[in-house]
Amino acid sequence: MSTVDAQLHSPIEGNQAATILQLAMTALRLSKAPAADGNNNVGHQQRVRKQITLNEVSYHDSYDDCWIVLYDRVYDITSFLKMHPGGHDVLVENAGRDATIAFLNAGHSAMALKSLKLYEIGELPINECIYRCSGKLTMAHLPD
Repeated sequence: MSTVDAQLHSPIEGNQAATILQLAMTALRLSKAPAADGNNNVGHQQRVRKQITLNEVSYHDSYDDCWIVLYDRVYDITSFLKMHPGGHDVLVENAGRDATIAFLNAGHSAMALKSLKLYEIGELPINECIYRCSGKLTMAHLPD
C-alpha cells in the first residue's frame, strides 16, 4: 500500500475515511470533500475554484502584481513574467483584464495551455463569464 492510499480519519467529514491525496486536494480547494453520506464519486469530483471578480482582477495590473483572465479563469502570472518566451511586456500590457483574445492570437502550444494550471488562482463569477457559460460564446477546445 502506498502512502497516498493510506486511509486516515478525516477531520473534514466526521467518521468518514479519506486518502491523504483527497485531504490534500480538499485543503488546496482543488476538489470537493467526499460526501458525508459515503458516496464518494472520485471520478466525478469538480474543482472548487475561488470566485474572483473582474473588478478585483483590475487592481493587479503591474509588473510586481500581475493577474490576467483567460477563458474565464484568473491567473496570477507575476512569477512567470521573467520566464515568458515572448517577453514580459506583452503580459503586463494585458495585466488586470481579460487577455483571452491576445492569448489566442499568439498561437500558444498545448504545453503553454497545460502550464496555465500552475498559475490559476480562481475563476470569474458566473455572471461575468464569457467562454464557460451556456448561452454565451463557446469554444470547441477550452483548457481544463
